[in-house]
Amino acid sequence: MTSKCPFGAPLTKGLVRCRHAEEVVRRGGSEFDCRSEAHHGLCMGLFERLKAQALPAFGVEDDLTTMPHSVLVKVQSGGLLGLGRLMGGVADQPIEDVAALVDAALGRFGELAAIPVAELEGDMTGFKLERRSRRG
Repeated sequence: MTSKCPFGAPLTKGLVRCRHAEEVVRRGGSEFDCRSEAHHGLCMGLFERLKAQALPAFGVEDDLTTMPHSVLVKVQSGGLLGLGRLMGGVADQPIEDVAALVDAALGRFGELAAIPVAELEGDMTGFKLERRSRRG
């Protein structure tokens, strides 16, 4: 069984990689599925915690019909890069394996609920999106 990866945006941009991510092409374009049921559950839990922390700071509600896509990209990308920084990585360096990062965070903090996502809020709100080039 495969499930859609909750960190598809940073995977697509090459900011992160994951040994369980498998690129698939669907009607809307490329997405990533997770080949590990266990890690998919962990990553979904982490993503939900990151969203719960960041959305009030962005001033938006968790509603896909009104929330700008850019906010989700900032939560996904900034959240993972911030977690990498928190775990001792170099700021703004690509994450080589999201699954390994989550495993390391669980090893350090014991459970998803103990990961200090409040310390990642600035990483998420401060994440800079790539500007689209203007067509002329």
